[in-house]
Amino acid sequence: MSERRSISLGERWRREATRGIDDKRLASALEALPSIRKPMVRIRPGSIRAEMEGSMGSIHEVSLQIRTLPQKDWPTLVRVLRRSKSIVEALENGRVPRSFDRLVARIVGEPLFPDARSVTFGCSCDLQEKPCRHVLALHELFARRLDEKPWELMMLRGVDLQTLLAKVQQGGHDQDLPPLAFGVPEEPVLYPDAEDADLSQTLSAAQVRWLLGETSDRFAAAALRALANLPDTLGTEPAQAATPAPKS
Repeated sequence: MSERRSISLGERWRREATRGIDDKRLASALEALPSIRKPMVRIRPGSIRAEMEGSMGSIHEVSLQIRTLPQKDWPTLVRVLRRSKSIVEALENGRVPRSFDRLVARIVGEPLFPDARSVTFGCSCDLQEKPCRHVLALHELFARRLDEKPWELMMLRGVDLQTLLAKVQQGGHDQDLPPLAFGVPEEPVLYPDAEDADLSQTLSAAQVRWLLGETSDRFAAAALRALANLPDTLGTEPAQAATPAPKS
């Protein structure tokens, strides 16, 4: 079985931006790519803007817009990241792993990586086709930038990477959280890097409490009773759950 190749952020952006665009229009966009005035490319929270040189010395103003992510659930995300060592290490190295995208989707309610329908565009040219070749060229430019600087996706979505990492590292681990089970270095993360994992499901309040280790004594006692009633590997009858000794 061949190993599945991971897809870069740049390739993912390119695929979303060119979905349904025919080869002729894509070729025209690639021809327009050198006309983007690189010093005039501005990536800000919520937008990418650029100037492109047209024929006869004209200048086209081109833009992509995407709403920034809501911030109300980021404190919860920070607490979970404190228990997700591999994701934090990737972010510290400037990478944005798919597992982080899924973590954002489950806690904040939408993924870091947007789908094509949520990205709007504008261009000052008078071409009839929409999106025009200037918009497609700007999409391609950003896709190439993401392959070199993946953290720019976070910038576009209104997330300051350094501020996020500082909050994760501030004060070390939360003192009110229980230690990780079995001495593992991080919480088992249910957000794999596989391409076909589900991004649509948002964690419920109870699931968030479970991920953060905020479980009640009643729940823990019920879990221990369930474990005690499981048959062992030899097929014997379940062991009778021990009754806790009364407190003196």
